[in-house]
Amino acid sequence: MSPSPSLRDVLRSKQTPDGKPRVGFFSKEFKDGKKEWAKLTFMTFGMITIFMFLFLSIYFGSYYLQTSRSTHFSIEIIDLDSIASPFGSVAHPAILGPAMKNAVQDSVSTEPHLGWYEADSATLQQFRLTPTGQGIDPYMYAEERVLNQDVWGVLIVNSNATSGVWRGLTEGAMWEPTGAMTFLYEEARNFYAGNQYVSRLASMVMTSGGNSAATTLASQVLALGNASAVLTTGAQAGAVVGPFSYNLHNLRPFDQLAGIASTTVGTVYLIIFTFLISITWNNQGLPLIQDSLTTSSEILVKILVPFIAYFWLSLHYSLVSLAFLIDFSRKFGKGGFVVYWMADWITMSALGFVMETMFLWLGPFFPFFLIFWVILNVTVAFLDVADMATFYRYGYFTPVWNLVDMAKCVIFGTKNHYVQNFAVNLAWLVVWMILLVITVVVQRRKQEKENMQKKWDEMKKVDEKEIERSKGGR
Repeated sequence: MSPSPSLRDVLRSKQTPDGKPRVGFFSKEFKDGKKEWAKLTFMTFGMITIFMFLFLSIYFGSYYLQTSRSTHFSIEIIDLDSIASPFGSVAHPAILGPAMKNAVQDSVSTEPHLGWYEADSATLQQFRLTPTGQGIDPYMYAEERVLNQDVWGVLIVNSNATSGVWRGLTEGAMWEPTGAMTFLYEEARNFYAGNQYVSRLASMVMTSGGNSAATTLASQVLALGNASAVLTTGAQAGAVVGPFSYNLHNLRPFDQLAGIASTTVGTVYLIIFTFLISITWNNQGLPLIQDSLTTSSEILVKILVPFIAYFWLSLHYSLVSLAFLIDFSRKFGKGGFVVYWMADWITMSALGFVMETMFLWLGPFFPFFLIFWVILNVTVAFLDVADMATFYRYGYFTPVWNLVDMAKCVIFGTKNHYVQNFAVNLAWLVVWMILLVITVVVQRRKQEKENMQKKWDEMKKVDEKEIERSKGGR
């Protein structure tokens, strides 16, 4: 006879292999079993529903009322036009500078709008010509402000904006309209914020201000007695049609598209692969040797095995980025890849030891924590924390946010916060390593206590049987 049942036997079987009867789902004999099953099932569905609202609210809340917080994107205006040709000057009154200030004021009444503010007088004085020579280069000042991430952008209304147009109109000197304004920003700081808000909204304001200034310029030209001659001369010099325009100077462009994965969605996969170490190691590997190990050996194994696994996996996670030709040399030269790899390793370890510890405490409820842990980290990694509610500032202390900040530094050359980033993630690593050790000791003590109690109960039963046997013998 065949040792395995046929398909027909399986479909028509009314009992288990050990002889217990099987019944239909709607059978009366299954009434008590269905109650227990329904209770557990609906309790599970209820828990999932509650945690869904709790956890997803964290993520969805990061987008809520985002446009109203776009004022957090600070933009500094350096109006050199009004300094070079003060308003009211007989020769060439400042046109573009005042027009830009009015355009900024008008933009405030619309949503979304940026956080515009004018450079103070002390700052503007630094750009003036002095008896000893040129003052501070406004472009170097603006570049330093943006790259140091003190502001999101700097708008320079150039000192030759009005004078250049007038020279083109009256003297025929060639004029390039895009030389009127320069806007400096850093797209790689956060490509979503840089494109969706900073550069887009700034361009709208500069276009509005430039058009307004062009209208003012046209009215002044038409008021001149030799207006037709001025317009002819200005047209030849390029100073008539669209006289005031701008150029965007993206100091750190988001120019490596493969880097999007390393600084956004790739971090989700990083957490998932870290989770796989925790779940497979604790469920499959550790039980094979756990009972044979001393407490100190178990602690050593629980720390070293995941730590080495994270080292290995982080290397290959980093190599995937290298395989797609991401340039890691912009900030740290040839050592950039190693720096990025170490950032991945420490981050995986920080994430992993949290999961290792929580897995021991939560057991079958661990997946609920995993969802929370993923959402908590990922929510603050994609958008900029500056454009979120105050609650989301916790992101500065999460492992994934610090990894993304390090990755942007290595891949795109943004500001170096490596000391701060590594310090935060190392703190997570050390603290949760200590908690893991404490957890192992506590659970080992609990297990030993249960084993001793079980042994004691067995001994009591043996003693009781011996006493009864001795009594029966009498």
